[in-house]
Amino acid sequence: MNKMGKSPGQWLFGLIILVIGIIFLLENLLGISIWGRIWLFWPIFILLWGLMEILQKKSIFFGLILLAMGALFLLKNLELLQLPDLIWKYWPVIIIALGLDQLMGGHESTIIKTSHAGGKTNKKMLVQDDEII
Repeated sequence: MNKMGKSPGQWLFGLIILVIGIIFLLENLLGISIWGRIWLFWPIFILLWGLMEILQKKSIFFGLILLAMGALFLLKNLELLQLPDLIWKYWPVIIIALGLDQLMGGHESTIIKTSHAGGKTNKKMLVQDDEII
């Protein structure tokens, strides 16, 4: 947590909402079309989410999946990547699998305790899937 009591995820979500509101206001007041140009870059939000998952050490696996999905969608939107339509049709299966993994508690934790004679050193390590906490 930072000084204001908000997590980086809350700040990012608030910033996204703020930017969306400003874009709508500019479109309404100035009569210009901004969404058409910006919509190509929506996968950047998935990339940022994945990066936050990794940097905050919440889930490296989930973060990497989000980074890969964001990169694929961004490359597709910018017409730099062409994949068969079948892949684009069934991509939500990945999200369903990730959701099920989260719901089923797919992250097992192991606690390793080490103590030395005389009580000098007592080390504890919590290992969760692919991360050391």
